[in-house]
Amino acid sequence: MGDTHRDAELEARLQGALDDGRAVWVVGDIHGCRQTFEALLDKLDLTDGDFVLCVGDLVDRGPDSHGVLTIVHDRDDINSLLGNHELIMTDALRGNSTNLTTFWQDRIGGGQTLASMPGDAEQQRKRAIEWLEFTDTLPTEVILDRFRIVHAGYKTHIPLEEQTDGDRLKSRTVFLADRPLDDRRQIIAGHTPVQKLGTFGIEPPVDGIWTSAVETADGRSAALLIDTGVVVERSLRPRLSAVDLQTGRIEEAERIETFNEDTG
Repeated sequence: MGDTHRDAELEARLQGALDDGRAVWVVGDIHGCRQTFEALLDKLDLTDGDFVLCVGDLVDRGPDSHGVLTIVHDRDDINSLLGNHELIMTDALRGNSTNLTTFWQDRIGGGQTLASMPGDAEQQRKRAIEWLEFTDTLPTEVILDRFRIVHAGYKTHIPLEEQTDGDRLKSRTVFLADRPLDDRRQIIAGHTPVQKLGTFGIEPPVDGIWTSAVETADGRSAALLIDTGVVVERSLRPRLSAVDLQTGRIEEAERIETFNEDTG
């Protein structure tokens, strides 16, 4: 698919900010947790010239996907990648598959996304469909001089330039790599909550984000996972995290929202 999955203007803007010494914060999966997102933004203390890039999965599971989408859409200093939940939402709302629509609404939090839209049920569905015009514009990766930012990561056995949107949105292998997938660039991804890494034989971090022991050519960790499970059960300390590409500083906000934690 060539480079249609990238946004050259966005990449130039973010790289320019880094070159000018500004902060560029990458935020993990938000999943409809608007209050927590706003609390994290307050901690970032953004000033003119700083930027925020979300890794996608703005929607589903949490109670206010509409609010999260509105913030990202309306603010010039906040941008986002596409996540697999935006992709599933698109397919569910535009497709003719009753099974997919049911899966989205009942199994992975799409029902909460619809409920967050204003109006009655018919108006909520219409508003959700209107949001697809925005999510259609979101890239699936951002490549800068020293960083690759992607929703899920990359498969470890396929050259990066040959990987598909499906690989970038759904894979769960970047944290298993025993070599840097990009010698020059640190990979920053979300998608897999760090609390769930034990499922893959990886020791979850006690606190903070996950950092690979594998290093890039300049000695940085080859990959970071910054989905710190804002919608996992309370016992696993759900939180939303961000890392500043300029300094490596990490900020996090504990989840504020209370909602049904059995939505997947």
